[in-house]
Amino acid sequence: MSDPLAPTDPPAHTAPLPYDAISHLRTDAIRLVEIITDHGFDHDVPSCPGWTLRDLAWHIGGVWNFWGRIVAERVTSVDVPRSWEESPRPSDAFLVDWVMAAHTSLFSALADAEPDEEVWTWTGSNRDARWVERRMTQETSVHRWDASNAVALPYDIPTAVAADGIDEYLMWFAGRGATADATPVGGTVHLHCTDTGAHVAEGADDRAAVGGEWFVSDLTPSGATFTREHRKGDVAIRGRAADLVLWLWKRDAGPVEILGDAGVAERFRTYTDLR
Repeated sequence: MSDPLAPTDPPAHTAPLPYDAISHLRTDAIRLVEIITDHGFDHDVPSCPGWTLRDLAWHIGGVWNFWGRIVAERVTSVDVPRSWEESPRPSDAFLVDWVMAAHTSLFSALADAEPDEEVWTWTGSNRDARWVERRMTQETSVHRWDASNAVALPYDIPTAVAADGIDEYLMWFAGRGATADATPVGGTVHLHCTDTGAHVAEGADDRAAVGGEWFVSDLTPSGATFTREHRKGDVAIRGRAADLVLWLWKRDAGPVEILGDAGVAERFRTYTDLR
């Protein structure tokens, strides 16, 4: 999963989440590190082509370290992270300790920050620490799945986290990486979780919890135009929330049902050049 520096057009503040993000971030990080420790660095990660668990460890440690510094140092300008020197990649002997230290720093920074405290993000605007908390929970949950899948351990992203991950994907990632000459989706898309209720979080315009259905009317390099509703599209993509969010991130987990124009579904999935 990518964390680019380039800005995008922003909507408003992050709403309170319908799950305990800190608890999920702690548990998923611990389990991810345990998998790497128990199984070694050399396992291929099929969902991240070309990566081994060693590469996954280096990636997630770098992400945790980066956002931990953003929050701990109360960074509010892109000029600050652009001035940071890239950390040297640790040797295998120290890689796990380095990853664990990165997670501890991130966790401590989020625990110490006020949820509404402003920090820089790549969204085009500074946002609250809760935005980082959400982003890191989603990042870590998907990469825990990557690690589990690599060593054939069962793991399902919890339904509330996964449904929120679909919403976050549509808000901040859909369309990113696509070029102006990318093949248009050519239709509308209805995403439908089969295992969510009708809960909607209150308190902000960019609601973090949804009833599990989205209607995407357009997708361009500038992002997705979507509503949170049940509405017929040219294609409906249905499945458990955990399977749908992984499908969006180009991972094949459990079955996803495609009803309608399968070409629209495939172009929608491949339009965003991130995984």
